[in-house]
Amino acid sequence: MLVVKFGGSLLRHAEKTLPLLAEHEVLLVPGGGVFAEQVRRLYAEHRLSESAAHFMAIAAMDAYGEFLSSVSGIPARQTLRGSLPAILLPYRLMRELDPLPHSWQVTGDSIACCIAALLGEKRLVILTDVDGIYVNGEPVKEITAAELLRLGETCVDAYLPRLLKKHRITCTVANGRSAEAVKAVLRGEAVGTRVVP
Repeated sequence: MLVVKFGGSLLRHAEKTLPLLAEHEVLLVPGGGVFAEQVRRLYAEHRLSESAAHFMAIAAMDAYGEFLSSVSGIPARQTLRGSLPAILLPYRLMRELDPLPHSWQVTGDSIACCIAALLGEKRLVILTDVDGIYVNGEPVKEITAAELLRLGETCVDAYLPRLLKKHRITCTVANGRSAEAVKAVLRGEAVGTRVVP
């Protein structure tokens, strides 16, 4: 099994990319994308509590997951166990466990890492719309979680490095718009940026 976070930024590429993933034993964790952006807007306009915004954003991941399931035919479910491939709708699970800070530093990246940890997986893939982690304007092939933490804002959420270190998970950040990159990462090849714990 491979846990793959499918970024919200890939919405327009979903129908092209998901069939590649559907051929493998993957558990897809959806990002929040346009659905979570609505939550951000409401948070700013109505002074929602951090907790309300946190769980609304996770509910937005469920909405994106339903969208991905509809356009791909990959079944969506709320439980960790079951046949693969599948799309995990994380709201119910995260509401019950509540393992993360309620903050905008936590997004689907950290939730996907939590899912991998719960399953005992030591590898996580994050598919996004860039070629990996950039340092000084250039994508890097490998970086440690500690180095990533010091970088500040990147294409992954700010809390992820802490979880990678804690759970000893290696994460690959790759461009989900590139069929070749997706195929390579599924084969376990070096592509994008490898974040080591």
